[in-house]
Amino acid sequence: MSNNLNHDLETKIIHWGHKPDPATGSLASPIYQTATFAANSVEHFEELCRTWGYVYTRECNPTLTELESKLAMLENAESAIVSTSGMGAITSAILALVKSGDHIVSSDGIFSHSKLFMSELLTKFNVEVTFVDAMDPQNIKNALKSNTKIVYIESPLNPSLDLVDIKTISDIAHENKSIVMVDSTFATPIIQQPIDLGADLVVHSLTKFINGHGDTLGGAVVGSKELIDLVRWPSLCCFTGASLPPMSAWMILRGMKTLDMRMKKHCENGLAVAEFLSEEDCVELVKYPGIKSHPQYDLCQTQMNGLGGGIVSFKLKDGINGLTRDQASRKLVNSLELATIATSLGEEHTLVQMNGENLIRIATGLESSKDIINDFKQAMDKITKKSIHI
Repeated sequence: MSNNLNHDLETKIIHWGHKPDPATGSLASPIYQTATFAANSVEHFEELCRTWGYVYTRECNPTLTELESKLAMLENAESAIVSTSGMGAITSAILALVKSGDHIVSSDGIFSHSKLFMSELLTKFNVEVTFVDAMDPQNIKNALKSNTKIVYIESPLNPSLDLVDIKTISDIAHENKSIVMVDSTFATPIIQQPIDLGADLVVHSLTKFINGHGDTLGGAVVGSKELIDLVRWPSLCCFTGASLPPMSAWMILRGMKTLDMRMKKHCENGLAVAEFLSEEDCVELVKYPGIKSHPQYDLCQTQMNGLGGGIVSFKLKDGINGLTRDQASRKLVNSLELATIATSLGEEHTLVQMNGENLIRIATGLESSKDIINDFKQAMDKITKKSIHI
């Protein structure tokens, strides 16, 4: 096992927490596809239970341990715990930390399922949630109360791609002794590291960029050992039961080995597509943190190391060739030949979807940026060129 802090990130992603299988010498990490682990004696079993040894996979498993070690390293954190999905991570973390009578301040515009969990389930348990426009940190400050346990933010926001100032909000929240939780799925640790900016917990949907193959679900919570231990027991094991299967953990470990190079390609494609869209007459709005027209471009340079990510959102003009914006948007998306109409993001295929406000979100894949752009060009031709009747 090489846990050398002096190694470059590309090296640590591959080697951190990993060692050849001691029994066989297998260089690839084994998949410990088991629900239960054997103890040598009653006393040994009792010791395993006391020390969080391997007893039952819902609580811990060697394949999951390696994944958790790598995730903590990537975020410069003490500890991490993985779950069945991003939502499993979010719900397990929040349920571990709040009680009846507590208050949460959340950025508005977050992932719809996260908002539903807070607004529908938590309120049933007398946990108050206030949603604010967190692009202005003053709104967070104004919403804080003496019983605000968590400040929950997402950056970049999904699907608007607006940014939230993690450092400033962390400073504000900590003055109120509130815990800061950041959903950093769109950025990944390659682009931004919220712990270094002052956040207490980071959550990821491992399904997306970190796995990178679109073939398994997964989630993670990363932070201090003290907070992660609260999520590990009893929340994830007992409150949600959202344990990650060993096979999924192994698949995510496999995907992580190329995370650094994949993210650079996603960012390269995202920037190219955003610049192309910015020059199109039929496009009214382009949202991509890495282009200068983005209102928080400067924050992207500092918080996201100048990398805009792999997601681009845009909106067509209304009235193109007599079409409403909704009609034109649907026709454009339905005319794409390379990009696939699908939810999710962070995999090798370029995916596109449209929300109720006719905002089109492109999750750029790993194809040639020229080919992605040409696909959108031919689709735009279908809505911008008037039919010629002979």
